[in-house]
Amino acid sequence: MIRVQDLGVRLGDRDILKEINVEIEDAKWTCLVGPNGAGKTTFLKALLGSLAYSGSITDGSVEVFKNHGRNVAFVPQQPQIPIGMRVAEYVMLGRSKRDGWGNESKKSRNMVAEVLKLTGLFGMQNQFVSHLSGGETQRALIARALVQEPTLILLDEPTSALDLHHQIAVLNNIELLKERGVTIISTMHDITLAAMYAEKLIVMKEGRVLLNGTSDFVIHSEELKTAFENRINVFTLESGRPVIVAKKDLIN
Repeated sequence: MIRVQDLGVRLGDRDILKEINVEIEDAKWTCLVGPNGAGKTTFLKALLGSLAYSGSITDGSVEVFKNHGRNVAFVPQQPQIPIGMRVAEYVMLGRSKRDGWGNESKKSRNMVAEVLKLTGLFGMQNQFVSHLSGGETQRALIARALVQEPTLILLDEPTSALDLHHQIAVLNNIELLKERGVTIISTMHDITLAAMYAEKLIVMKEGRVLLNGTSDFVIHSEELKTAFENRINVFTLESGRPVIVAKKDLIN
């Protein structure tokens, strides 16, 4: 269980996160949703332990900035891509904490090959990462995170550069991590996709949490509409699945 109490993050003279109190269940998928500037990425980085913060974030009852033994994978939205590194080498970085760089085990090599197939990158393993398209780079980032076998994976807009086919394929592979007891926390602009995969949604606006609850509950809530200034409509398909679309007449 991750417990967040009175969390605040201040960058320069701005309070980016304010008085956040939530609990995030283990082995579940929780998704942060809200408009641009809501503080979603900052919240992910605080959960990672890479930002100074006030209040408390505990993972397994240990404060995150003190817990150097956590096996956490982070997939950023804007990664720093190493020059001169090939795809297979880049994905293998996810195994370096277990094997040490340059001492990859047979298990690790087999795992990298399997994950490259799962993410549609098999056949590209000898290409330079810096030469990949945006969508291919994003899949390489996710592949590196998957082979890490983390206990917690944090993903910042994991589908933003992917076409629909690869969005579903990648999200399906991430969803399988829950069967291994992995806790998944992501941000997603596509609230329809977020509701398809995440059990819990946390609605954010202006650095605060407006609502934290099950996807079915949150998707039909007034708080979700408030976060987007009532500029969204929620429709329910015959299958019962909700679809969220922007109100065309209110787009500036």
